[in-house]
Amino acid sequence: MVKYMKDENTIVEKGTEEVSQTIAGGMASGGPSEPEKAKSYENYLQLEKVLGGVRRLSEVNNDPAHDEHLFIVIHQAFELWFKQMLFDLESIIEIFDSKPGRDEKQMLTITQRLERIVLIWKLLIDQFFIIETIPPLNFLEFRHHLGSASGFQSLQFRLLENKFGIRDEDRKKYANKTYIDMLDAESSKDKLRESAKDKTLLSVVQLWLEDMDDIDSDFWQRYTKAVVHSGNQASFEGVVDKDKYESDREHGIRRLSHKAFKGALRISLLRDEPGYCLPYKVLSLITDVDGLIMKWRYNHVLMVHRMIGSKAGTGGSSGYQYLQSTVSDKYRIFIDFFNMSTFLMPRRI
Repeated sequence: MVKYMKDENTIVEKGTEEVSQTIAGGMASGGPSEPEKAKSYENYLQLEKVLGGVRRLSEVNNDPAHDEHLFIVIHQAFELWFKQMLFDLESIIEIFDSKPGRDEKQMLTITQRLERIVLIWKLLIDQFFIIETIPPLNFLEFRHHLGSASGFQSLQFRLLENKFGIRDEDRKKYANKTYIDMLDAESSKDKLRESAKDKTLLSVVQLWLEDMDDIDSDFWQRYTKAVVHSGNQASFEGVVDKDKYESDREHGIRRLSHKAFKGALRISLLRDEPGYCLPYKVLSLITDVDGLIMKWRYNHVLMVHRMIGSKAGTGGSSGYQYLQSTVSDKYRIFIDFFNMSTFLMPRRI
């Protein structure tokens, strides 16, 4: 008797002859199915579905507002790019999470995908200049059609935040509700809850940096010796003194473990040395992403302030005031990389 798959969940046993006849019969009736191929450009890109999603409620309600079309297209474009960044970010986390993936040969793939994420964030920032071509008075022509719909309800943006490593305790509440409570569908809420438990870019990068700290056991001794002879030892106390560092971390001033920060510091100081060039590029790109997300938030704040002033947001928040509160260091996931310049020394230590 031999086993074969009846379907993806069931394994059954059949006689060898019967299996052979089944295979032969399958070949006789046409053989393996042909790979699917696109019938046309429109078919390949599913344009009927994508373009058909631009539906102006102002037109549906017999109160057509021309600029609502652009408002919808911009936000749909945001969501498509969020989807691409999630796709790339998940692959980066997977590579970092595998021991072989931390080898230098994998760093090139990581840098390529991080570079793409950097360029996408730059593009999304520029899109605010396009949406600001809608005069505030024109926005008022269709704003009431939005009802309780709000950008705060973007599932993909919240997933991106979680994947990067924003902690629940650092989030500002929205109309006295959590970011999960604001979503409508239970399935979306479940996805967010699960993503909050998953590994993040911050968590896997931290483990990678901790491994980097083990490469040269004498490096830290050389660094602390250089600090002592620098004549400015007090400025470096926050990183040389492990207890001080961990105390700052408990108070939310630092995010990385002390060991990981030492690994990042080593990479930054030895970036010109063999084996450190690509790791430094990775740190630099992650820093770029963190900074660009903050710039995106700030541009969003300016756009909302321009459009609605100090009015309440459509989802029930305080609008501009709420968004302004998110442009803070609590939302900067890799702020340790920005602070690292404080502790840099001349290359030869």
